[in-house]
Amino acid sequence: MEYRDLIRTDEDGVTTVTLNRPDVLNAISPNLVHELLHVVEATANDDATKVLVITGTGRGFSAGADLAASVQEREADKDYDQRDGYRRMIQGPIGHWGVLYSALGHYPKPMIAAVNGVSAGAGLSLALAADMRIASTEARFIAVFARRGIVPDTGSTWHLTQYIGRARAIEMLLTGDEVDAQTALAWGLANRVVEHDALMDETMTLARRLASGPSVMLEITKRIVNDITREGLDRQLQNEAWAGTRVAQSQDAGEGSRAFLEGRAPRWTGR
Repeated sequence: MEYRDLIRTDEDGVTTVTLNRPDVLNAISPNLVHELLHVVEATANDDATKVLVITGTGRGFSAGADLAASVQEREADKDYDQRDGYRRMIQGPIGHWGVLYSALGHYPKPMIAAVNGVSAGAGLSLALAADMRIASTEARFIAVFARRGIVPDTGSTWHLTQYIGRARAIEMLLTGDEVDAQTALAWGLANRVVEHDALMDETMTLARRLASGPSVMLEITKRIVNDITREGLDRQLQNEAWAGTRVAQSQDAGEGSRAFLEGRAPRWTGR
């Protein structure tokens, strides 16, 4: 498959996915969802891939869902809904985004996120879906949903409560305040924090170490850990989808997105 919004490289048993939309801080478009899911599914049972690394180009890891692209792609591509695999992606109670994040949550091989900059909203969830996060000193973690007036989704409610506990998770989710790299390390959002210029060297050193290890043992170990900690992920994705549908019926629905696209402060009515 040829990719438009990401770069895939394969070397020494490590598949590296680099989100490649730097002009919008690697915001996740519907097409990028499609391409990410293709990589995840293509490598899950491919013995040539021992470890998956995800990072971003430019200043951002991922700024979250690209609200403008979601509208533009549907309008520009008359065959969008017929694209190979897309109809399958949007079926079911969790939607096409949920399918991707469920696939990430159940990915059988070690996965590392090299967080090079801002990681917000669905981009935060992408980083949290990895088994380990190596953060640049310039990394920032933001549960931006409250700023947009939308229900936290893409598994963020599940991951945050698992990693940093209910109190800190609620604070991040209800305020949308950013968490810097050192705080993320102290809280358990990041495994390591390294100088920005050393991020990919540090990440690839760890990835190659894992890729050269006993892959069967590593995958089985990840599986039994996941059986304990991630059994509720799919249920929570369904809960998030239900909550998003409920909030969509409110008068505030869409105001956060409109305000963001129009470059103004949202005007909430609380109804």
